[in-house]
Amino acid sequence: MTTMDLTDETAARVVDILSGVLGTTPAALAEEPLLGTYKWDSLSTLEALVALEGEFGIEIDLRALHSQRTAVDLVELVRAAHDGR
Repeated sequence: MTTMDLTDETAARVVDILSGVLGTTPAALAEEPLLGTYKWDSLSTLEALVALEGEFGIEIDLRALHSQRTAVDLVELVRAAHDGR
C-alpha cells in the first residue's frame, strides 16, 4: 500500500486526529491507512466525528464517516464537507 502524503496540511491534520482516536501514530496510519487495521468502530467513529467537526468547523454525516474504509477516504470526506459539496 502507498504511504499517504502528510505534507498536505488537511491530510496531516486529519491523520493526526485519527491517530489519536485510534491509538496509533500518524506515521503508522500514513503507512497503513486501512481503518479496519485499527479499532475503527462506532465509538471511534463518534470520537473522530466530534474531533474533525471541531477542528475544521464543518458538519460531517455520521453514516458517511463510519462507511469510510481508509484514512485517505476520510481526508477526502473532510475536504468535501469543507468545500460544501
